[in-house]
Amino acid sequence: MLNYIETGHGIPVILIHGMAASLYDWQTLTPALAQAGYRALAVDLLGHGASPKPNKPHLYSIRSVYAVLEDWMRSLDLETPLHLVGHSLGGYLSLWYALRHPQSVGSLTLINPLYTLKQISPVLRLFHQRPGVGIQVLRLAPLNMIEWALAWNAAKVENMTPQARRQIAIDYKRASPHILNITRHLPDLTPQLKRIQAPTLLIWGERDLTLAPKYYSILADLLPHCSHCSIPGSGHQPHIGKAEQVNREILRFIGSHSAAASSLSDMRAPENQPGVIEYERQVVR
Repeated sequence: MLNYIETGHGIPVILIHGMAASLYDWQTLTPALAQAGYRALAVDLLGHGASPKPNKPHLYSIRSVYAVLEDWMRSLDLETPLHLVGHSLGGYLSLWYALRHPQSVGSLTLINPLYTLKQISPVLRLFHQRPGVGIQVLRLAPLNMIEWALAWNAAKVENMTPQARRQIAIDYKRASPHILNITRHLPDLTPQLKRIQAPTLLIWGERDLTLAPKYYSILADLLPHCSHCSIPGSGHQPHIGKAEQVNREILRFIGSHSAAASSLSDMRAPENQPGVIEYERQVVR
């Protein structure tokens, strides 16, 4: 099962957060999408937020996380083509979905997306090579220490409110520490990216200290139908620190690649409440 929230009705927009985050990342985008006439669905990935956190390290691979996400999307029987919005790890999963289901994707919005391990900063690479160390840090670090670190790193939290920093720290602590295994054997998507035909909007913060910004312009050149927008003075999470600007770009982009919301007025409106989907795959048990 995966935890998710759903609001609005119309063309579906799937929102996929990054590593150690949760669906709270989209708390300003989901109502904006609903108001614009879309059905916004924000999900907690396996091991994150309020979704299951099995204490089995081998389940935390990129393939397992993707398989559970794909099962969840399939179970919803969504109207297609749908629009995917992914941040960081969520960007990687969105690209993978577009490669596997090209006819089902109306557009991709990628925010500081991961697509190759070459992007990872030298400091994070140490944790990547020794995930056991990072797992212990996540287990032992008190919430206040994580919140202090977020406040100290100004490049990541530019214009973030104390409430936003607090929520990010909470998401770090409540995630399974085994999520650090997810990127250990991450396939490099670079050789396949030219196959993606979906219109793509690439947004990134110019002061990203998590993933090297130079790789975003490389990605923009690799994707056949990509427009891009860099955010000055923002780091790895512009959708939080510069939410108003990022939301405006996303709504404009999705609006230009979808049918008018009014043409979908006869669609059944979903329940505007959190949902839980059961799975049969062994991976989530």
